[in-house]
Amino acid sequence: MITVGADMDDSTVNEPPFFSIVMCCNRDEGYLHDAIESVLMQTYRSFEFVIVLNRCADVLYESVAALKDPRISLFRTEIGQLSFNLNLGVNQARGKYIVRFDSDDICHVDRLLESYSIIQNNPDVDILAGSCRIIDSTGSVIGTRLLGGKNWRSQIKYSNPFIHPAMVIRRDLILSSRGYLGGFQSEDYDLWIRLAKRPDVKCLFTPFPMIDYRISDSQSKGSRQAYAEVASYFLREFLMKPSFSNIVGVILSIPKVFFKSKR
Repeated sequence: MITVGADMDDSTVNEPPFFSIVMCCNRDEGYLHDAIESVLMQTYRSFEFVIVLNRCADVLYESVAALKDPRISLFRTEIGQLSFNLNLGVNQARGKYIVRFDSDDICHVDRLLESYSIIQNNPDVDILAGSCRIIDSTGSVIGTRLLGGKNWRSQIKYSNPFIHPAMVIRRDLILSSRGYLGGFQSEDYDLWIRLAKRPDVKCLFTPFPMIDYRISDSQSKGSRQAYAEVASYFLREFLMKPSFSNIVGVILSIPKVFFKSKR
């Protein structure tokens, strides 16, 4: 269990935070409380932690509800669909920036401090895309994924240029884009495709390892459904606006459903 105590008085809690960390979870594979603790241990303190539990067991809800940190805002739904629950979390959030996070990963202790510093030096940034270390089910580091200097609008047709749980996004940008719209397992990719069409969106990449990203057998990453959903997004874009660029997205995404996905 988490033993981290809060050091915020009522006046601090009532002020709108700079960051709202949004995390959704419907089951605990044994990593949830370590993930929560890594958030509560952040060196930068001006944040709220919005947790949305969906279609979860009572014991899981009760274990999180027992945490009495005033930065935590806990919600529970019976709709087991990530897009819906992310939208709920974003809607309930009060922060200027949404910090995405998943319940099986670990936040770098200076994640928010580094993010705040970067944003202060780049106040017009809409999306801050972080890098990560990759860990296995035991927490051992097995690799890294460094982001930086990429043309994400061009890359998006070839692969997902972002690490969703390592990102910071302006809340008003998500709202103006009508939130997360599609996909059971690839809701973020749909959002990136739609944002890529907006020339006003400014994205900044950083090599700072915002999280330890966990790879485990329980993940849906790389599933056939996820690849099929991405292919459907590109087909949608082509049908809405036939162009060479959009047909490239279709041509590149459909073979992945059959040859790259998990069986």
